[in-house]
Amino acid sequence: MTLLRSLALSGLIALALSGCTAGDMRTDSIEQGDVGTEEFGPAVMDERAVSEPADPGALDDVSRSVIITGDVYLTVDDPLATADQVETLVIDAGGRVDSRSESAGIEGENPSAYLRVRIPVDQLESTLDDIEALGVVETQSLNNQDVTLQVVDLDARIAVLEESIQRLRDLLAEASTTAELVEVETALSERQAELDSLTSQRNYLTDQVQFASIGIDLRTPEVAPEREADGFIEGIIAGWNGMLAFFSGTIVFFGVLVPWLGLLGAVGVIVAVVVWLRRQSR
Repeated sequence: MTLLRSLALSGLIALALSGCTAGDMRTDSIEQGDVGTEEFGPAVMDERAVSEPADPGALDDVSRSVIITGDVYLTVDDPLATADQVETLVIDAGGRVDSRSESAGIEGENPSAYLRVRIPVDQLESTLDDIEALGVVETQSLNNQDVTLQVVDLDARIAVLEESIQRLRDLLAEASTTAELVEVETALSERQAELDSLTSQRNYLTDQVQFASIGIDLRTPEVAPEREADGFIEGIIAGWNGMLAFFSGTIVFFGVLVPWLGLLGAVGVIVAVVVWLRRQSR
């Protein structure tokens, strides 16, 4: 009987050691997307459930997740004061200003302002209309990026990890030896770290989807790009403005020549006086 007990105890110890060794080998090979190891029995999850991306065909009934970005270029009389108005409109809509830069027009430069704002998507259209009413829209662009697949994939990974972590916690309460306790705690900490990383990615995508990112460029009309004439009336206006610009440029040109003409006139008078004196001496 003693011999049988010894053999049985030796077999159990060998089995436990082989299980721990296999668990250590599998734990070392855990990569992002794995959520369980075989030694924990019920806690095992098929790693393909989190390593493979979501099936695009399964997204037909899922609400789309779209990231909206864009830029608006306005010409205004006072860019700095208009920037304050834009900031007020964005905050009133429930958004925020991520960055703001201003140029006060030092050394002859025209003043300008630039804001990178985040606007809730459900308030985007009305808020942009209010912003564009502050000046003249020179250019506008909006871009959409569909991230539904990434969101669904992250949700699936997070759900699998949460289930795996709960099973590991149940096993932690049932651990009877120090070795089992250490092994379960190690696997639990790894999966918790991976869950925190995926949750951060999911929160970032959620923020990008819920708030559109728009760049607002405010400049004075003097630096606005020239528009092509569209129609007879606008053609007349463009021709009149071109004529005024020509004459104003001509006036500036003659204004630049005046000092030089005065200098040349003075030199000519001096030369004439010298020639007249020589003739009188002869």
